[in-house]
Amino acid sequence: MRDATRTGPGTDPTEFFSGSARILVADGEPAIRRLLTFHLQRQGFRVDEVDTGEAAIAAIERRPCDLVLLDTALSGTSGMELLHRIRLAGAGVPVIVLIARGSIDNGVEATKRGAFDFLAKPIEMERLAIAVSHGIEMGRLSRTVSDLRERLSSRRAFEQVVGTDGALRETVMLIEKVTPTDLTVLLQGESGTGKELFARTIHDEGPRRDKPFVAINGAALPETLLESELFGHERGAFTGADRTRRGKFELADGGTLFLDEIGEILPALQVKLLRAIQERVITRVGGADAIPVDVRIIAATSRDLAELVHGGRLREDLYYRLSVFPVSIPPLRERRADIAPLVRHVLQEIRPERAPAVDPAVMERLEDYAWPGNVRELQNVLRRAVVLAGEDAIRIEHLPAALAGETGGRISTAAERFGSETHGKIDPRALETLDDMERHHIERAIAACGGNLSQAARVLGIGRTTLYRKLEQYGQLASA
Repeated sequence: MRDATRTGPGTDPTEFFSGSARILVADGEPAIRRLLTFHLQRQGFRVDEVDTGEAAIAAIERRPCDLVLLDTALSGTSGMELLHRIRLAGAGVPVIVLIARGSIDNGVEATKRGAFDFLAKPIEMERLAIAVSHGIEMGRLSRTVSDLRERLSSRRAFEQVVGTDGALRETVMLIEKVTPTDLTVLLQGESGTGKELFARTIHDEGPRRDKPFVAINGAALPETLLESELFGHERGAFTGADRTRRGKFELADGGTLFLDEIGEILPALQVKLLRAIQERVITRVGGADAIPVDVRIIAATSRDLAELVHGGRLREDLYYRLSVFPVSIPPLRERRADIAPLVRHVLQEIRPERAPAVDPAVMERLEDYAWPGNVRELQNVLRRAVVLAGEDAIRIEHLPAALAGETGGRISTAAERFGSETHGKIDPRALETLDDMERHHIERAIAACGGNLSQAARVLGIGRTTLYRKLEQYGQLASA
């Protein structure tokens, strides 16, 4: 006998969604709950049942679902407040509210507050099937759009750290090779070099792209809170734990977990982290059950992890678990050739309609600067300069003092003092010109660095481009 809920051969509105969709039925009346569960299971859905508002919240936090059927008249709860809490706990999961016949106003109010739809009791099963299929479809479309927006955003950000310099090309080549695999990756680089952007790119282009990307910073949280954030906690595990909460490992299940500043995690927590990575199981704080998790680990650090191991601050076995595929991200000062294209890209991002022009003297200063804050510092400098320049080109005076070199007055005063103290004591004919002094100093620096021009430029506090220009000026580029 054909199912009465079907609208015709091959036209069941749920047939495209029932295979893997999970529905939570939250209703205080056992008979209605059993009836809804029976019909939904016949259509191939997986169904969980609860009879209170708190149980509904706990069920969503314990295991994500694709749709909630919610009786807003559950005892001991405010229907609209419960709707709000469920949507928060379920990251916007579609909710269909069940109302008593004649309470249309309640249903309308629920849709205004975020419910996908409402159904009046007694429930018409054909109407239920249509509403459920539409709700699940809308939820999946919403998640797809959200994922696409996040990927587009991360790719735009990734472009800001990609350039043509040889130091970065090697990094990109390694990342392209490891991305299609499921290996654990360790990103090593200074703050501001774009480690999280590289991690997101590995995820977005890798085999887990359709699953969550979850990030956590080991330096941003105290140890007690970090453990709960990583592994979750059970209700009553500590003061303030009024409900069960899933941790980052569970939230990232099937996807990627990005552990930023992994070197800051204290040894006491490293044992649990090692077990989670090694055995693929976690235990919530205050819990006893082993919960299986399947995540790809991408870790990042601005510290020397081998040195931390030697100093006893990082477990050696954890270090080897994390550094399966280490990738070093070069600082911006070693990527001078990338600064000009990065400047153009960032300015286009800041003002898409008309990127401001940059005075050549400004570009020279930007290329010569050491950039201790890397790409992040460059972005901040340019944002400030755009505001100060307004509609004009960016000039030296629009740069911070460290870049603008506002020391002219101090140099003049020092020169005057030096002249008054040494007048008549030195034969002016014995003095070198400034060009000769500079040339000899550069020669000594290059000799001291064994001919390594990049290292000599860092010692001299200038950019490699500037050093090449000066060597050309002195006719020494070929010999260098």
